[in-house]
Amino acid sequence: MESTANLTVINDEAWQPLRDQLGDTLRKGAKVRGSSIREQVIARTYTLNGALSLFQIRKPAMESALAAGLLTPLTDPEGQIRFAASEIDQIMADPQALDRIHEHERVYLDDIANLMEVSVKDLRRRLTNAGVENPRPTWGEVKPHLDLPTKTLAELREAVIRRKAEKRDAARASRRDRREREEQRASLEQKRLLRQKLLDAFPAWRHDNRGDQLITLHVGPPNSGKTHDAIRALEEAGSGWYLAPLRLLAYEVFDRLNQRGTPCNLLTGEEYIPIPGATITAATIEMFNSQHSGDVVVIDEAQMLADADRGWAWTRALMDANAPDIHVIAPTYAQTLILNLADAAGIELEIMEHQRLSPIRVADVPWSLEDLPPKTILIAFSRAAVLDLKMTLEDMGRDVSIIYGSLPPEVRRKQSDRFANGETDVCVATDAVGMGLNLPADHVCFYEMEKFDGRSVRLLTTAEVQQIGGRAGRFGFAETGIVGALSKRDLRLLRRLFYDSPPELTHARVAPTVDDLALLPGHLSERLIQWAELQSIPESLRDKVRIADLSERIELAKMLSDKEVEYLGLETALRLVNAPTNRVSRAYWRDCATSIITAFRMPLPDFPPTEINDSTDLEATEEAIAKADIYLWLSRREEFAHYAPEHVTVRALRNQWSIRIDDALVNKLKVRRHCKQCGRPLPLQYRFRICDQCYNDSTNGAP
Repeated sequence: MESTANLTVINDEAWQPLRDQLGDTLRKGAKVRGSSIREQVIARTYTLNGALSLFQIRKPAMESALAAGLLTPLTDPEGQIRFAASEIDQIMADPQALDRIHEHERVYLDDIANLMEVSVKDLRRRLTNAGVENPRPTWGEVKPHLDLPTKTLAELREAVIRRKAEKRDAARASRRDRREREEQRASLEQKRLLRQKLLDAFPAWRHDNRGDQLITLHVGPPNSGKTHDAIRALEEAGSGWYLAPLRLLAYEVFDRLNQRGTPCNLLTGEEYIPIPGATITAATIEMFNSQHSGDVVVIDEAQMLADADRGWAWTRALMDANAPDIHVIAPTYAQTLILNLADAAGIELEIMEHQRLSPIRVADVPWSLEDLPPKTILIAFSRAAVLDLKMTLEDMGRDVSIIYGSLPPEVRRKQSDRFANGETDVCVATDAVGMGLNLPADHVCFYEMEKFDGRSVRLLTTAEVQQIGGRAGRFGFAETGIVGALSKRDLRLLRRLFYDSPPELTHARVAPTVDDLALLPGHLSERLIQWAELQSIPESLRDKVRIADLSERIELAKMLSDKEVEYLGLETALRLVNAPTNRVSRAYWRDCATSIITAFRMPLPDFPPTEINDSTDLEATEEAIAKADIYLWLSRREEFAHYAPEHVTVRALRNQWSIRIDDALVNKLKVRRHCKQCGRPLPLQYRFRICDQCYNDSTNGAP
């Protein structure tokens, strides 16, 4: 035991001379454990392998650097080569000193050639010409003879690493681009094949029976007798269809023909009123059955051919009707489009031009709300503005009817009848009145000349001004129609637009059939999107036809799963997503769809407030009626009728709610809008839900 202890003391003392040379600089990361001299030396030195690792060189380069006297090696009592931490750290801190050691390290010429963007062969030739014959030269041999972008081997290595990473990334990107190009080519080829299938399936508008058909195109301004003459032809033929854009228009013709002794059915998406012995049907255009066209088909408001959302129904009616006589009613600016479509289908067409039956002019001076003449339709472009104006005019002592899009058709009819009968002297309306409603007005006044079209607020078009303004001066009720506005600026705009020529319509719209969608892969919503993207319209028709806006159908289709579509079948699922919905009523539609899929009866619409005291109650009642319309629409389809056993009850409720709305409007409902935050009354024509003060407070960080 004693002899071993003495040996340990002797060994530790042998480290003392080396310890005396080292100073106090510790090797990075070193910790002195215990008090032995050996451990102190180890903590203040690097081994040969440690130095090689720090310098990033191989052993032959280190041996060459030692021979050149660039480092001072130390041999410890155990015979291991060491280097003082102070010397190594000093070299590592001096790039030039480190590079002098690196000059002894052999370099890879392919790395340098890659960095210089030359071939290895060219690089070797340059070095040979410079007297460097060594096939594996050192950095010191290479550096003086090459114009490199780096000064030291460390910088060269970093540059090489970056260049390799760049090339690796470029190669990956190239492979990715190549893969994407291949996928794109495959996708384009698939789209080409699908598009060709859809083109092959596009309906043949030309067929052998076209020689037996004639289109009579009734063109002219509003109040020119176009519809009167077309309906007279339908009456004389004794069988056929009158096709309208609105239930209200279809109902007007249904009522008029039956009153004149010509039996006529009514068919809309929500109701069917059969009349005994009737062989004529007044219908909303989507309900047209082209296989049973009868002798005459009347297509009203045919400028709707170009409507992005519903134009497909007019195109289908015009191109699929097999009646010998087709009467089309349209303004003059739709004439060229209808001529082109008739030519594409090979149908003979005659034009019957109609002149306005009573004169019409633009007012000389602006009107004001206070002095609006009797029998005036006042035009605004939002439900809120219509309701505000109603209350404002009633506060002035006027009797007011109102008409706007979301008002139930029965209520619109009652409101228009009151105006026609003289019970009210002003009708405040949106552009819903432009669709042929029979309102015997002497004057049409534009409260505003701009409208929000779903995307932005824009100036009215010439066609809109003429279509709406043309309601002034109904033949047989007024000698002259007058169109006006409430400011000098608006009157100037009105005069220019009213007397201008609208641009010609250029394209009708088409929508996909079940057979079209069956050719496409994916979820129902994806099929609708693909159909739209493929633009599968024959080249000969591309200057006449465009695809319809399918956005609402796509939104509904997204609410159905693949399994649900598979369960329903494609045709039934497509019919389901054709239901008349909007953003507010989609959730109720989904509830109805769930009931159909799970074989339960559909839920009843939410009941509205029992009394309508303000605009909130009014809006809730309108929404309830919109949901009732979905229920009734589904109940009228054979696939869904079984799940709507309470359709009679829903129709009765809908009628009650409509009467409730009409009563509230007759009783001068207070509907002025108020700021949603502070409750202050909002001014007329104000487009926002909170007042300026509340908006400014919120943006300035007020509590």
